[in-house]
Amino acid sequence: MKFFLDTNVVIDYLAKRQPFAEDANRMITLCCQRGDELCMSALSFTTVYYVLKKQYGHKQLLVLLSELNNLFTVCAVDGQIMQQALISEFTDFEDAVQCYTASACNASVIVTRNVKDFSHSPLLAKTPAEILELLQGYRLKDDSPTLLNEPSVSYGED
Repeated sequence: MKFFLDTNVVIDYLAKRQPFAEDANRMITLCCQRGDELCMSALSFTTVYYVLKKQYGHKQLLVLLSELNNLFTVCAVDGQIMQQALISEFTDFEDAVQCYTASACNASVIVTRNVKDFSHSPLLAKTPAEILELLQGYRLKDDSPTLLNEPSVSYGED
């Protein structure tokens, strides 16, 4: 399957933002073990950088983003996607851009913490926990390794 990760899931994963990080980590790890394709919008990289820069610093964050770039398929955002987002019924423009980017890259599902924000999406939207449930039968050990050299600082720490 091809899973499109909303920016909030990527930030949860990298920042170890609780209580969301565990499900994000387990879902990403499981999908990689199964050979599923993980993708994200090119625009998510700038948002992730902006949100996490103070926390981790420029150099460390560039390393993490480089690892994401290698792990995920990066979906381009173009004028057609912007036009679709501009005329959509979404109340949040960023969610509209994410939705139509996911659609353009032929994702099977959008993985987000905010499923209700994608009520106008032509694609199914599920939380990381729901994806784990859908992929039942593929269990991870609680001590499964992470895929990236994640920052050791938890979200919100100085």
